[in-house]
Amino acid sequence: MGRLSVLSLCVLLLSLVAVLPAQAATTRYEAENATNVQGVVEANHPGFSGTGFVNSDNAAGPYTEWIVRAPAAGTATLALRFANGTATARTADVAVNGTLVSAGRSFGPTGAWSTWATSTLTATLRAGDNTVRVTSTGAGGNPNLDFLEATTADAPATEYQAESAVLSQASVATNHAGYTGSGFVDYVNAPGGYIEWSVNVAEAGVHTLTVRYANGTAAARPMDLAVNGVTAAAGVTFPGTGAWSTWADKQVAVTLAAGVNTVRATGTTANGGPNVDRITVSGAGGPDGQAPTAPTGARVTGTSATSISLAWTESSDNVGVTGYRVYEGTAVVATSPTPAATVGGLVTGSTHTYTVTALDAAGNESAASAPVTGRADTGTGGPTAEQLLSKVTTCQQISNGRYKTDADVATGTIPVCAKTGAVHWTGDMDIDCDGVRTAQCNEDTDCCFQPQTFCPASGGGYLNAARLPFMVVPSPSGTWDYRTRGIGCGTVVAIVHNGQVEYTVMGDTGPAAIIGEASYAAAANLGINPDPKNGGTDGPVTYIVFTGTGTKVQTIDNHDQAITLGRQLAQQFVQNN
Repeated sequence: MGRLSVLSLCVLLLSLVAVLPAQAATTRYEAENATNVQGVVEANHPGFSGTGFVNSDNAAGPYTEWIVRAPAAGTATLALRFANGTATARTADVAVNGTLVSAGRSFGPTGAWSTWATSTLTATLRAGDNTVRVTSTGAGGNPNLDFLEATTADAPATEYQAESAVLSQASVATNHAGYTGSGFVDYVNAPGGYIEWSVNVAEAGVHTLTVRYANGTAAARPMDLAVNGVTAAAGVTFPGTGAWSTWADKQVAVTLAAGVNTVRATGTTANGGPNVDRITVSGAGGPDGQAPTAPTGARVTGTSATSISLAWTESSDNVGVTGYRVYEGTAVVATSPTPAATVGGLVTGSTHTYTVTALDAAGNESAASAPVTGRADTGTGGPTAEQLLSKVTTCQQISNGRYKTDADVATGTIPVCAKTGAVHWTGDMDIDCDGVRTAQCNEDTDCCFQPQTFCPASGGGYLNAARLPFMVVPSPSGTWDYRTRGIGCGTVVAIVHNGQVEYTVMGDTGPAAIIGEASYAAAANLGINPDPKNGGTDGPVTYIVFTGTGTKVQTIDNHDQAITLGRQLAQQFVQNN
């Protein structure tokens, strides 16, 4: 065989390496930690995030300024959470790095200082630190500001297939579905086997190495990761994924030198390493030019006197959908990581028409969905939050003792109470991310992630916490056994928080001594931070679990069924109590 020409060699190398688009990341910046001029931090209105919110002086000129860090230059989505308890809009200039990006931006009335809404805009950020300043332009000052969430793109990543690497005590296989490239690598069942890649990065420093793997056994398969012959991460665990055809990602931070580096993954136990599909390494890459498909099936799922709730069928993308935007005309009125959102702060009786678009990690935006129109009133959305809460102001305790809100709380304070047709309690909300692995819910995003839920999905497998709103009941104990009230998988629940009602189902069980938990999607739909690491809320959150016959949906993961049945049961509950 003759030598390869330089051109042929370059073509061969390029065929083994692919560039993946940047991944979107959302970071929350609390207003109380920002630079505030002519404003004070307060905590006298509930519903805020963090330790408080910022109340500016009633004048033109006060400002709040955050420092927002972007891993790479590009377009970012900026979401400002605010409250305006007056009857008139408050206006402000929004500037990024000293350049005005939204002049006289209107922050309309939200109905009360304890009712929070989100104003979303897009802006171009540079790599590194950026300043985002909101300066009041009217005599009323800024609205109360809770936080700024910035969704930015990480530096693009480069992909290296395992089957193209140097192998020792490992071989290329294709007998399990779901791999990328032309195959995956199967280690022999012995310690010492390895895969070694040649990784080229433009800049020295810490890079994120993501290993895509499968482990069809119940036992974790650890590996040592070495860079340029030196162990960079010892005993990295790769837990079971449920099946050899089920793939997961494991991220590890490693320090790389500029130029070519060797990255070696070595199995350390008698079982060898997991099956490995590829690695991706943060660094220079090319663009993703393909936008997601347009959302379909946009519909109104609920209304209140000041809000309209929407849902739609999730979009698809060549890499992955990272979120959605809800538009009224050309203005973004809501963003969501899931195919549902609630637009709040509306005037009772007002009619609004919305369209929805999907976004991917590279910032590509889909075409708009078909328009959907709703009216902010209580005529078709079931009882209001206020009507439901008025029925649970007293407690006929049925639990034998009280539950704790969190494991580190010394004593229980939350009783389970009974009413005609329901049981209820009021506490906090922790985030349940168990079930199907997703970008939002996995071992890396949630320290306590479990790849199953107590309740199975309708088609087999487990529920998807990132997509399906569901709540969690404590496991049966001497304190209380939910089964004595006929509650089980698919029982409909009304969750009430911050003036909103979200209809969900019972989908999982939790620790026997703790109460107050719901899925990532349920939290997101209620405007609660759904991040399992730092999300949730101290409340108050009220859970009304309907009891009796006819309180379970036919298909547990059909959220529309939960909404329809929930409205009927909630109306009966209000009438009977």
